[in-house]
Amino acid sequence: MSADIRRFVTYRRFNTDSGTVDMTRARTGLLASTIITGILLATAAPAMAGDTGAALRSPVGDWRTKTNGIAQTVTFTKDGLVYGDSGCNRFTGGYTIDGDRIEIGPLASTMMMCPQPQMDAEQSFLFKMQAAKSFIATKKVLKIFTIKDVVRFVAN
Repeated sequence: MSADIRRFVTYRRFNTDSGTVDMTRARTGLLASTIITGILLATAAPAMAGDTGAALRSPVGDWRTKTNGIAQTVTFTKDGLVYGDSGCNRFTGGYTIDGDRIEIGPLASTMMMCPQPQMDAEQSFLFKMQAAKSFIATKKVLKIFTIKDVVRFVAN
């Protein structure tokens, strides 16, 4: 190896029971990133609790969630209707799915006034529902993904 290349490549030598192993910095970087990825996945597992189970092909069912502490419900029917309680008002509309892609809306809503925190949570919830791009569903959990957000529902 030329002297110019040796300046940029660092070797590490490890002694093992079966001999000596030399690794370059690039390989040790890959090993480190693999270890870090494993640690991150292990620590993320508790956050995904309840997400186990076989994936479903549709979001059909009764689901509940909270936005800023305000409870909301949604029901997806087999015939493409969606309705529920958005925290203050009731809403209804349609949805279509194609594989894991989903389009929801347009949604219609009743027009009652509620305290501002409920109105803010409702506006956020309805915006995210109509911005839906894809979903993942199991028997216990439904996740609806927008470009920026995830709305996580649990089965009623």
